[in-house]
Amino acid sequence: MGLFDRIRGGDDPRVAFFGIDGVPYSLIADNPDEFENLTALIDEGSGGAIDSIVPPESSACWPALTSGVNPGETGVYGFQDRENGSYDTYVPMRRDFQATRVWDRVHAEGRDATVMNVVTTFPPQRDVQRMVSGFLSPGLEKSAYPDDFRDYLRSIDWPMDTDASLGHEDKETFIEDAHRTLDTRQEAFLHYIDQDDWDLFFGVFMATDRVNHFLFRDYEEDDEYAEEFLEFYRKVDRYIGELREALADDVTMVVASDHGFTSLDYEVNVNAWLREQGYLSYGDDVDYRLQLAAWLREAGHADIDADYAGDLDELVDPATLDVDFEDGALVADSPEARDAAVEAIEDAAPVVVEESEDSATVLVLEDVAVDTRVVEAAESDDDDGLDGETTEQYHVAVDLARVEGAAYVDGDAIVALTEDARDDVVDRLGDATPASLGVDRADTAALVGGLTVTEDDGAYRVTVEPTAETALGADPGPETEVLEYTHTELGDIADEATAYSLIPGRIYLNLDGREPRGSVPEDEYEAVRSELAAALREMEGPEGRPVASQVVTRAEAFRGDHADIAPDIVVVPNHGFDLKSGFKGNKDPFVEHGARNGMHSFDNATLAIDDDAARIDDVDLYDIAPTILDLMDIDYERGEFDGSSLV
Repeated sequence: MGLFDRIRGGDDPRVAFFGIDGVPYSLIADNPDEFENLTALIDEGSGGAIDSIVPPESSACWPALTSGVNPGETGVYGFQDRENGSYDTYVPMRRDFQATRVWDRVHAEGRDATVMNVVTTFPPQRDVQRMVSGFLSPGLEKSAYPDDFRDYLRSIDWPMDTDASLGHEDKETFIEDAHRTLDTRQEAFLHYIDQDDWDLFFGVFMATDRVNHFLFRDYEEDDEYAEEFLEFYRKVDRYIGELREALADDVTMVVASDHGFTSLDYEVNVNAWLREQGYLSYGDDVDYRLQLAAWLREAGHADIDADYAGDLDELVDPATLDVDFEDGALVADSPEARDAAVEAIEDAAPVVVEESEDSATVLVLEDVAVDTRVVEAAESDDDDGLDGETTEQYHVAVDLARVEGAAYVDGDAIVALTEDARDDVVDRLGDATPASLGVDRADTAALVGGLTVTEDDGAYRVTVEPTAETALGADPGPETEVLEYTHTELGDIADEATAYSLIPGRIYLNLDGREPRGSVPEDEYEAVRSELAAALREMEGPEGRPVASQVVTRAEAFRGDHADIAPDIVVVPNHGFDLKSGFKGNKDPFVEHGARNGMHSFDNATLAIDDDAARIDDVDLYDIAPTILDLMDIDYERGEFDGSSLV
């Protein structure tokens, strides 16, 4: 018994829970020599493989595990949720969580809880002993309570998470970062375990999930980073042993993961699949806008001065138009003269102001602005009563950009002044895809259908014919992206869309009366859902393997006061298929794995309890919260949970 228990004279049993996010039980069972401490915990207590929840996503799993109830009660279904009556989505945080956490029940009994690094707990609660929020929190200063706790975490350089972006760029650096995060978690956990002033300690290692996402396939296939993977997990196991050794005799240790893990073969963009099957469409006629001027800038063929303060008369001669020229603007007295002026400006651009054999200076049009002003009518010599009456004038102004280089944009063509520039444009632009442009490695949709090259007076005009999914643009602005998406979010779906998906594998019908622009009548809901569910069960990957392990409806998976925002269908994938969503572009539904080569699984999560009487049979995440309460001798009503105690 610890010092604080002797001071308090407390006899109530305590629990220390340690989360190992995403660690599959088979990893431990298949490598007992690498996991000596976890194997001993299981052998001396109880342990085994358990199921996760639907959907097996950390942001939904940890709320379920810590409360013992399903997302219909917690109100959290994934990293991105949406409310009925809106296409707006949000990232659920603690205030979106609607159930009662296990540490809230501990606090209600007048006992203390220390909570560290749990997903969906930002902002930290102020009615527990201490808390630092986990993944997706904005930073330590706002994520830890009380002040002395935050000060301690700051002193050890507590990181909010492993930098997963490094896994795509440099796996060696990523692995180093994962170790640093793991080490800091262990340092803080041991510090407060040794302080021994709590009744429930609840801490989560999440770097395990990060490492699995980028190295799990290496482990399973004994590939490049297999040894680094095992080295990381030897440390995880050693740290679990150190924590177990540090616990007082009145503390029961519980170790669990929120889902399993397996190797990733294909990422599956469910929205792309829905689109292929005719269930999803978007409001715009095209998917992409390829900005040619920005492409030339990024390719190094043109320097663009978007702030060029040129005059409009560098484009057109005002004397040739039925307008006046005042303060750099064309002034028209009639709509006809205004329209003629605008047309003349647009026809004139671009204008070559200087040119050599291998370079040109060109003025291009960024924008035409028409300012309508009300002015007094001129006085009449005939005194016909017009005095004081008003008329409209139209002031036409432009924003110009100055382009210097070996190529420039003219309408739907690139004018190249050298053979090298011509060849580079043809070679690189002709095969352009979002992936080749570095925008999205998973999107290999062709952007250009063909190029036509003609020679005129020593220059080469490369006319660009976009694909049906692509529009061309020529915006020279410095912030203009080479590739722009015409649809990027849920609100961009078409009125006639039947269904859409949010990650992971959550599918919603575009239901009339629930969605703002619902297309599926309520009396057709069951029929449409059944048809779509059947199609999802038949979905196959590139090699003919079925994608779906389970296809469940909202009524089968969710119940509670917040089931109204639940998805209509959830697909739990077979191993190897990671279900994504996203609303950008027109990508292939199936994209082979890249640097990220591991994925969550519904089955094969881990549970170990330092109690040899615990039952580990037909168990899922919902059983953990009531088990912790029973281990702590805290009463509850059996019907309060979707699971049951294992002790």
